[in-house]
Amino acid sequence: MEFKDRLRKLRKELNLTQKELGKNVNLAESTISHYENGIRMPDSTILEEFANLFKVSVDYLLCRTNNRKEIVSNSTLDEEISQIIKELGPEITLQLHNLKEMTEEEKENLKIFLQGLKARRNQMEKGNAES
Repeated sequence: MEFKDRLRKLRKELNLTQKELGKNVNLAESTISHYENGIRMPDSTILEEFANLFKVSVDYLLCRTNNRKEIVSNSTLDEEISQIIKELGPEITLQLHNLKEMTEEEKENLKIFLQGLKARRNQMEKGNAES
């Protein structure tokens, strides 16, 4: 499989026409057609836009891997994290820098979260090393 095939497959999975896909990434229908027919290749910026739209990695798009791990765009994660911090209030940021002001329950929850984050990072690094 090549990029052109993968792009067409992902587009069809979302039931998008070439014109609709083009609108989503601010490109002409003819440009999408050129990509899907192997006439042109998108630049890195457009590849990132496709990856975000399809929730896949650029490596998957470019057929460097068949591992289709769905991803959430960083901007979406940033927005979600920012929203959670806003909901918790500004004191949470200060508490994270000054553990002495946190309750024991908050410290335990933070510890569990950080352990989970560390385990997930180790798992991802192990997965990348095996690829």
